Amino acid sequence: MKRFAPVSLIAALTISGAAFGQAGDTKGMDMKQGCMDMKDMKGMDMSACKDMMQEKTSDSNSRGMSNKGAVHKTSAVVKAVDQANGNVTLAHDQVKTLNWPAMTMTFGVKDKSLLDKLTVGKRVDVEFTQQESNYIISAVK
Repeated sequence: MKRFAPVSLIAALTISGAAFGQAGDTKGMDMKQGCMDMKDMKGMDMSACKDMMQEKTSDSNSRGMSNKGAVHKTSAVVKAVDQANGNVTLAHDQVKTLNWPAMTMTFGVKDKSLLDKLTVGKRVDVEFTQQESNYIISAVK
């Protein structure tokens, strides 16, 4: 009997940990549908479900997922220009609209003539949008 208690405790913790891990992964889950499915659960606090939906939305925004077509602005220093592929690598300042910290990354350009305004070491102000999973510079000042 003395061995049974610790083994039971370990089993319970293992099972609850696995369930918690699965519950935490909501990628691709339709949270609205999930809340609707839970309406029949007695004693379920629906405000918690609504809070979870709000948290999921704000979490997506904090990771840099933007509304397609939104224009974002930042200042940056040009690190590299790739004329052949129409790309530029920028060490940019914070992008508040995407909740991004300052970092270095490569952008495409909407029009290759914009690359003429970009020389290594130059500080520029850029405007860019998201197209699919790419970020494309549309203006350089």
